[in-house]
Amino acid sequence: MGRRLVSRRDIAIDVFEADSGRVEVVSRLLDPYHLIRLDLEVDPHTRTIVRSEAELANYPHTLCPAVAQRANALEGLVIGKGVLREIARRVGGGTGCVHLRELAVEAVNFTATCLIGVQDGYGLMSQRFNRLDEASRYTVAREQLAGTCTVYRGGERPGEPPPREDP
Repeated sequence: MGRRLVSRRDIAIDVFEADSGRVEVVSRLLDPYHLIRLDLEVDPHTRTIVRSEAELANYPHTLCPAVAQRANALEGLVIGKGVLREIARRVGGGTGCVHLRELAVEAVNFTATCLIGVQDGYGLMSQRFNRLDEASRYTVAREQLAGTCTVYRGGERPGEPPPREDP
């Protein structure tokens, strides 16, 4: 059984804690047709995207670079419930770019992970938070991650099923 690699897409995301106290997110999408960079600046306390800028350095069509300015539409978004739908609305669809949307979704998802514990005083991607026992990490992250996976589906403890609703 042979196979031949025909393509690859890489997404890389770097998150920095800036001297200003803000979070700087540098993300890139690279495949044979695209090289897209999306830079976000996030206020970690309000979880708000305060700056968003994109560049399409490699693209398949002459119209593609024009959608880079759509990244500005991400400014003001709060990283929380419903943000992924809002990203799709603002930078995807017929007037946007599916690849910019994909990159923005991945960048925001990873940024959200880095922000867990910030509001509770742990700091950005805190080692102190990561060393907590599972139940303590769950308690801190429960509200932010509600409904995102099986662990945070609504129970009171990790892996506990949500309360049953009576018909």
